[in-house]
Amino acid sequence: MDDIRVYLPFTKSNDEQRTVEGFATTEAVDSQGEIVQLDAIEKALPDYMKFANIREMHQWSAVGKTVSAKTDPKKKGLYIKAKIVDDSAWQKVKEKVYNGFSIGGRVLKKVGNLIQELSLNEISIVDRPANPEALFSLVKFEGGDIVEKQIVSDSGVE
Repeated sequence: MDDIRVYLPFTKSNDEQRTVEGFATTEAVDSQGEIVQLDAIEKALPDYMKFANIREMHQWSAVGKTVSAKTDPKKKGLYIKAKIVDDSAWQKVKEKVYNGFSIGGRVLKKVGNLIQELSLNEISIVDRPANPEALFSLVKFEGGDIVEKQIVSDSGVE
């Protein structure tokens, strides 16, 4: 049984509610050459949502909760919205130190590089991607107007 960690970026953040959103995982090949299949995530999600913990950099301390989670069959991924309650962790999100999610758990069944079953123990906010679909986009609003927009593409920050 292998440990697993897959990173994807935040796509939204809300300063007032201290929430961040984005894909926690997709079927893209990660930096270890593995693919987490959507079926595996769908099976593991109910157990994860019993506690819905959000951690910081895969450490033991929880910094928030997943407030919503849904699978997207078109993008073949898990999209979540997380509320960050820890002040230090939230500051790192605001300063773009943390800019994505990474799942953590235990591989239960793997064929080749396809992870077909896993135990999803936690989702972390993290600083560095392992998944090539970790394309970060953040839009910041003030009074209904966009005051900052950043998109990270394959070629870098735009």
